[in-house]
Amino acid sequence: MMKNNRRGSLLAAAAAVLLAAGGTAIVLGAAGTDGPPAIPTSSPTVAAEAPTPAETPENPAPVAEAETPEPVIPAPTTTPAAPEQPADTVLAPATPLRLSVPAIGVDSELMHLGKNADGTVEVPPLGEYSPAGWYRGSPTPGEVGPSVMLGHVDSAAGPSVFYRLGDLRPGDEVSVTREDGTIAVFTVDRLEQYAKDEFPTVAVYGNTDDAQLRLITCGGDFDRSIGHYVDNIVVFASLTSTTSA
Repeated sequence: MMKNNRRGSLLAAAAAVLLAAGGTAIVLGAAGTDGPPAIPTSSPTVAAEAPTPAETPENPAPVAEAETPEPVIPAPTTTPAAPEQPADTVLAPATPLRLSVPAIGVDSELMHLGKNADGTVEVPPLGEYSPAGWYRGSPTPGEVGPSVMLGHVDSAAGPSVFYRLGDLRPGDEVSVTREDGTIAVFTVDRLEQYAKDEFPTVAVYGNTDDAQLRLITCGGDFDRSIGHYVDNIVVFASLTSTTSA
């Protein structure tokens, strides 16, 4: 019942933001550098929409950097029932505490992000080095479904936690330390870069039949006329093992 409530609350937040912002993406920070690493053109490409509709309130939204954060979440459409999965392939719920991505030098505590008063998803505060944040409306890492984490790419102070997210490659590992003493280890499946006005909410936030992770930040060119990056970078990863902290 709790999972269904989370899915419903996320979709409601996404719909509210889409209507209020005309479908623009989440804003995560202010650019103060020459920009983050780009994803190579050889990176595999995901279909614009997932083959089956799926929305999960365990999904926050796209990301962008700007001097004035204006979080926005695109809205999925329908919410199918959560798929069943054998108990030994997923973990029980447990609050995530820390994110580690050795390939790009990330070792960050995790903020817990909720929703703003207007129904939009919170983002981490801007600062010299803002930590990554887990959207608590999404599944905890290791549960079935896409667990969603957001991070700034940079700010006026310089590079931030997800500055090198575009350097990740399939096969790289992402570890999440959880409150129950377990570490959920995910393996990167692919990276995608989407124009903010073409963000595929179903492909990114839709229900999955296994435990997955999404890491989201901004990318592409920085448009100084609007103070935002024009794209979002999304890392798709799947749970491949667990260990003890």
